[in-house]
Formats: sequence, C-alpha cells, structure tokens
Amino acid sequence: MADHRNVKGNTNNAKASGSAANSYTINLENFSKRLKMLYSHWSEFKNDLWAGSEVLAVATPPPSEDLRYLKSSALNIWLIGYEFPDTIMVFMQKEIHFVCSQKKVSLLEVVKKSAKDAVGVEITMHVKAKNDNGTALMDSIFKAVHAESRLNGHDTPVFGYIAREAPEGNLLELWDEKLKSENFHLADVTNGFSDLFAVKDTAEITNVKKAAYLTSSVMKYFVVPKLEKIIDEEKKVSHSSLMDDTEKVILEPAKIKSKAYEVLLKAHDAAIATLKPGNKAGTGIGLEFRESGLSLNGKNDRILKTGMVFNVSLGFQNLQTETKNPKTQKFSVLLADTVIIGQSAPEVVTSTSSKAVKDVAYSFNEDGEEEEPPKVKSTPNVSDTFSSKANLRSVNHEMSKEELRRQHQAALARRKNEETARRLAGGGSEGSNNGPVKPSGELIAYKNVNDLPPPRDFMIQVDQKNEAILLPIYGKMVPFHIATVKTVSSQQDTSRTCYIRIIFNDPRHISEVVQLIKTLRRQVASRESEKAERATLVTQEKLQLAGAKFKPIRLSDLWIRPVFGGRGRKLSGTLEAHANGFRYATSRQDERVDIMFANVKHAFFQPAEKEMITLLHFHLHNHIMVGNKKTKDVQFYVEVMDVVQTIGGGKRSAYDPDEIEEEQRERDRKNKISLDFQNFVNRVNDLWGQPQFKPLDLEFDQPLRELGFHGVPHKSSAFIVPTSSCLVELIETPFVVITLSEIEIVNLERVGLGQKNFDMTIVFKDFKRDVMRIDSIPTSSLDGIKEWLDTTDLKYYESRLNLNWRQILKTITDDPEQFIEDGGWEFLNLEASDSDSENSQESDQGYIPSDVQSDSGSDDEDDDSESLVESEDDEEDDSDEDSEEDEGKTWEELEREASNADREKGNESDSEEDRKRRKMKALGKSRPPERRPGGSLPKKARFR
Repeated sequence: MADHRNVKGNTNNAKASGSAANSYTINLENFSKRLKMLYSHWSEFKNDLWAGSEVLAVATPPPSEDLRYLKSSALNIWLIGYEFPDTIMVFMQKEIHFVCSQKKVSLLEVVKKSAKDAVGVEITMHVKAKNDNGTALMDSIFKAVHAESRLNGHDTPVFGYIAREAPEGNLLELWDEKLKSENFHLADVTNGFSDLFAVKDTAEITNVKKAAYLTSSVMKYFVVPKLEKIIDEEKKVSHSSLMDDTEKVILEPAKIKSKAYEVLLKAHDAAIATLKPGNKAGTGIGLEFRESGLSLNGKNDRILKTGMVFNVSLGFQNLQTETKNPKTQKFSVLLADTVIIGQSAPEVVTSTSSKAVKDVAYSFNEDGEEEEPPKVKSTPNVSDTFSSKANLRSVNHEMSKEELRRQHQAALARRKNEETARRLAGGGSEGSNNGPVKPSGELIAYKNVNDLPPPRDFMIQVDQKNEAILLPIYGKMVPFHIATVKTVSSQQDTSRTCYIRIIFNDPRHISEVVQLIKTLRRQVASRESEKAERATLVTQEKLQLAGAKFKPIRLSDLWIRPVFGGRGRKLSGTLEAHANGFRYATSRQDERVDIMFANVKHAFFQPAEKEMITLLHFHLHNHIMVGNKKTKDVQFYVEVMDVVQTIGGGKRSAYDPDEIEEEQRERDRKNKISLDFQNFVNRVNDLWGQPQFKPLDLEFDQPLRELGFHGVPHKSSAFIVPTSSCLVELIETPFVVITLSEIEIVNLERVGLGQKNFDMTIVFKDFKRDVMRIDSIPTSSLDGIKEWLDTTDLKYYESRLNLNWRQILKTITDDPEQFIEDGGWEFLNLEASDSDSENSQESDQGYIPSDVQSDSGSDDEDDDSESLVESEDDEEDDSDEDSEEDEGKTWEELEREASNADREKGNESDSEEDRKRRKMKALGKSRPPERRPGGSLPKKARFR
C-alpha cells in the first residue's frame, strides 16, 4: 500500500473513496502544477535530456526495509505525494497508464480530472488482480504505444526508462523482460528526471530550509555536545562507527590540520560564491540525497538555475603529517553545506553550524609529549583546489557492484542479528516448558488510561477481559499484563494475615539491568565518599598564578602518585611553581592539583641511583584531594630508563656496539633528567629563600642512601633511608615519611637470641597516635641504625620480644604521674642494674604497669589480664633449636641454672625477689606453667 509520506496543499485536496479515504489525501493543486512541469520539461529538452523519448515509463519496486534513493520513488512522492510500490506508470503525449492494485486505483481515481485539465491527457487505470501476472495489461499498454507512434509517423517508438534501477519483484521483472523483447528503441531518461527535480518550487524550498535548520540545530545542540561529553568523560560507546568517526574528525588536530582546514574553508566559501544562475557547478539535491547528473566535476556542463538546491562538499584526503603515531599520519578534511541558488546570491541554509577553526578543532595530546609542529608533504592552496579532481569526494560517486554487495550483506547481517536477539530474548532454550515470552512492546493490556476499570476498594484486581492484573501501588492502580507474571504464591502467618507474593518475568536483559544498578550504586557510593572526604579538608588559600614579571618554574613530562581516577588512558603533566604554590596539570581539564607552599611540611628530591625513577615528593601538613583520593603525600616522578628485553634472550657480549650504545643512551637520559630536576630544585630553593617564605622553613631534602636499610614498613620489603629531618621510603606505596622531631623513643625488638632479623618500633610524642613498626630488618644493619639514632639524639632501647604497645600507651595515658614515678621508659632498659642496693629496690625494678600483680595473685586474675608481651609465629620458627634444648626443663631447673650463672659473674647478692621482678619485666604477667607428666613443660604461651 502507499507510504504515509503526505504532501498537503492549502486548497483543492481530494480524498479517495472507499476504505482508503480516511488515511490518504492527494494534493490536486500540487499534482496539476507538477504534471505541467513534467510535460513542459519533457517537451523543451526532449532531444537533449530525455534522449528523444516519445514514451516515459517509471516502474516502482516493492517496499523494502533498506534505505534506497530511487528515481521512481522520488517521482511518486514529487508528483502524487506518496510512494506507490509495485506500480508501473507510463506517460504518453495523450495518455497516462497506471498498472497497480485495486486499492491504489481507488486512491488515484481523483487525479483523472486534474490531469485532463492540466495537460489534456487521459488516465487509464489497469487493475492487477492478485492471481494475475499482468501480461495482458502490459500488452494493452504496448498496443496503445504503438498506435500513438504510428499516428506520429514513427514505426519504432523511442521508449524512455530509468536504466540504472534493476527490476525487483515478479511484476517489474516481467515488465522489464517484455519491454526489451518488444520492437522499441530503449533510452535512459535518468538525466531528464534529475534536471526536473533540481529546480525547487516554493513548497520544496520551505521544506529544504526546515530540514537544514533541523540538521544544523541537531548538530549544534545535540551531536557536538554529546561527542564532547563522551570524550570528556571517557565513556565507552557501543556503536563502533561513532567512535571511529569521532576519532577521524576531532581527535589530534595538529597545526597542519588546522592550516589545511583553513585552506579548505576558503575554497569552500569561494565555491559557494560561484553558485549563481548561469554558471556551471554543483552537487545537486533532487529528491535523492545526491543527484548523479549534477556532480561537481570538470565534465559537468549543466547550467545553474534559480531554485536549484546543492550540497556543496569539498575535501582534502590522504594529507600526511610527520607524527610518531602511525594511526594519525594520514588525515582527511571535508566540509559540506546545503545551498539554494537565488536570484542574485546563493543562500547557505546550514550556516547555523559554525565552521570556524576555533569552533570545530579540539586539541588532545594522547601521548603526553610535546611534538614538533608536523610538516605537510604536499601543501594545498586555493588555486589548486578546483583543478585537483582527485581530492574531491564527489568525483567517483558511483558505487561498484562489490560495494553494493557489501552494503547488502551488512544489512542482512544487521537483520539477522536482530532476529537472533529477539528469538533468544523471547524463547530461551528450545526445551523450555514455559513457552516463549513475548517482547515487552507486544504486551499491551490497555491502550489508553481511560480503559482501566474503576478501582474497587483499592485492592488487587484481576481483569479477565484484558488479561491483566491491577496492583495498588502508592495510591494508584498499576496494570500488569498477565504474561509478565512468572509465579504467584500466598501464605498466612499466625495472626491470620495473608501475603501475596508476585514474581515478574522481566523480558528485558536482566543481567544488563543488574549491572547498571550495581554501577550506579558504585558511582553514588564513590561520590558520597568523596563528598565526605572533602568535607573534612582544611580550607587552603587560593593559588596565585605567576604574572608577567615572574614566569613559573616548570618541569614537564611528570607522572603523579596517587594517580587520578577514571578508566581512561593516564597522561603525564607539567609541574609549575607559582607565586605561593605548585600546580600540576595534564591536558585534561579535570586533572589538576594545587599544592600551597604553606601546606608543605617536607619536600624531598631523590635522584635515581639504584632505582628506576627520579622523584620529587611533598609531605603535607593537611590532606588534599588528588582526583577522588584524600592524601597527605604527593609525588611527581619520571622513569629514567625503559624496561627492555633482548630479542632472543641470550647473553650479549660486553663489547657489543649495540649494547654499548644502548647503555650510553640510558646514561645520557638519566643525566639529563637528573640535571632538569636539580635545576628545578635549585630555583625553587631560591624562591623559598625569599623573606616572605622564611617562616615556612622550606628546603628540598635529599635522602642519605649510605645510611639506608631494608625493612618491611607495611606489607612488602622496601629500602628505608634517613634524611636530615626524616626517615622516608618514597618508592613503594604507601609511602613512609616520619618526622624525627615527632619521635619520642625507638625500641629495637627481637634483638639477640641468634635472630637474623629484628624489628623497629617508633613511639611518637603523641601517645594517641599508633606506633610505627618496621619489621624484618637484617641484623647486619643493627649497628648502623644504633649509630644513626645516637647521632640524631634519639633515645633507643632494646628488647628480646615484641611488646603490646597499644596496651602500654593506654596505661601511660591513664596514669602519666605513676609512669614518671616508676622511672619512665627505663622499664625497657635491659642493661640497667636491679641490684645497686636494697634501698633502691623499688626504683631499680623499672616501670611495671599497675595491673601487674605479684606471683601470689590468683590464677583467674592472671588469666584475665592482658600481657605486655607479643610473641609471633616467626619467633617460634627462628628459635626452634633453642626450644629443643630447653624442652623438658622446669622453672626450678631454669632458676637454678640462672643462679649458678649469676654466682659465676659475681651477682650472688641477687635475691629471689629480685629475680621475680626481672622475670615480670621481661614476660609481663604470665601464669606459671603446669608440670606435665614426665617432667616436660607445655608450649610457650603466646601473648598479644
């Protein structure tokens, strides 16, 4: 049946009779006017554009889902206002013949009188029945053609048809076969229809302007903002062609691309200026997207006329830039506008969308490197633009058979994928007993809200007629089609309350919905977490950018830790020192960090000696946000050498020239990076030396590698290095920055006992702050650490076990006076003598927490109390040999051996009470072990 594309006029509209009368209306005024234009143009250019044709035949193929630009369909819409598929129209000097179905004939009956009045022709309708192939109808038309030709004195009529449209369907294939078998001279009249459609009337001009306005508005207010949002937010779009087109059009417009665009824009404007009546140019718009007979090329000699509409498109292709990225070495530029030929000057109806370079060029530096301005191998100019046909997109516009076949196969693939998706989404596996679920678009219970039944007592209703259930939700009766219900169950509790449980079968992609919900939850949780973190930040002063008098101190190509959030590619940035702080920024607008000088607590410069990076590290007084992370440590670094692997994996000779050259390049790169960093540090130190920054006492500190030692501050081993004011580890994350002036004491634990490693516990002056532990330090570093601690005036102690510092600090803060009276930290001193005199017995016993009772306390109290001693699994492993020797000895045997050892050393004056006190200091409050049968001791108890 006819398509629903309607062209309505203001007057003289006629409705078809019968069942089609309610749907279709033919504008008889437009029909008469355009039929006159057709016969007038045919008569005027008969021997030129119409190839001397005496008869014109237009055969419209059956409907198709594919988007096609056909002259036959264009003539239907232009002349009658609708597309008539599977229809044949034959135009003769005195007659017009239609071959179509009965429904279309009933619609076309109204044009008979208008055709007679307009051009004096009779319209004959040939009704094709469903079971008729149309042979008899075609024979009668051919008979009429021969009769009219003989009246005009011609034996062989010239029969004009659209040769480029291949016949489709049984009717058109039979028509083509009979047409070629008849005694006719066939001529292609495609150019005649192209020229006829090129000049637009007032209604068509209005439609073109509306279409151009809508296109420009959509481009300006929807397409461009959407693409910008996709790029800014680094989203993934499912449509691959959108991503490809976006990258080709707007990514990485180098300077040469902008220059080429400016040249093309000048040529484009010059081409539009030449579009005046009487000139020869254009890519015409008929009722097709592109009229092949009005292409812009040197062979076209068509004369422009007022009212013609052109798609003026100029472009350069295969221009080259000298870039390191092979994907962007070649680029193309294309400009297009819709132009209407006016009496005096052309009218550009798509001028709403700006084509200025500043409005269409976007700069993205994906590699993070400042490349030299690329050079064009062949620079175009305006004068060459019109003569270079190879660069015009409209020259070779005819599609080959291979290209047509590829397009058809692509359409088949899309259709097949849609069918498969609908089948899989609807039916599931073939063996399902539930049957296929209809798509949600087909499950319509009520077409209108007025069709809903009136509510009854606001309760669940079942509508048998419309196959739906209505549920009261938030004061409204909400209908659900019964096909959406998967299961229904009811239950009743002890209070005789009944519950109805309905599980719906969502026909959409469940996994996709669940994933979207989870993603949304993560986004909201991340946003709220970031919002809460930002609420706790200390307000910083505003960064004062360097002016004309003071240029910022810059260091380029740096990476930052912690990294910015987002899933896009990480970019390097530039660190600049301004009037009152630093600013680090990448090419992305939202990746920027400001660090005020007043917020810097410590600044470190660590060159790459045995590491892979050279870095600047800032430890801050107050937290700042880096992306969505709250941090007190911000680091900027550069990798001084690339991690490479030799091809083949074999050893290379020390005299290999390639190896020597590679090592030399690495040394040169390392030296250059160190020199750049050192210059930046020196200039910033000079800036901090100015009077206004003197109170901040800022200066870049450099770690002393010769004093460093290995340890485990967190979860992995790292090389920890002292500086003049701190103890730092700046390679592994999380970073370690400990200010020496904030340290109260340092306790070296698990020292001795033949251990290979020991631990360092750092107690801060702020007792509410957790201690800092560095585990598994090699024993070989013990003397060096002691020397460094003593040189920096830090008091250190040694102990054979790990202590429970949380309990110790709690005891101190609960009763600080008692802590001072008991000797302070001297309870950690293993070398202190406990036997100076009987009068000093209490003072010699060191600090013992008040909850430590004597051995006479009850066993229950001993069990419930918390020990100050920690024992770890690795201690037991490290001392397996010692435990084997000690196994089986009782406390009495151990005490006797200790007394003998004391007598040998001259400490016979130690009393039993003194020995008990020393045992309490070393082990905390531990329960005396019960003797096992056979005289062996139980395993050593662990205290935490």
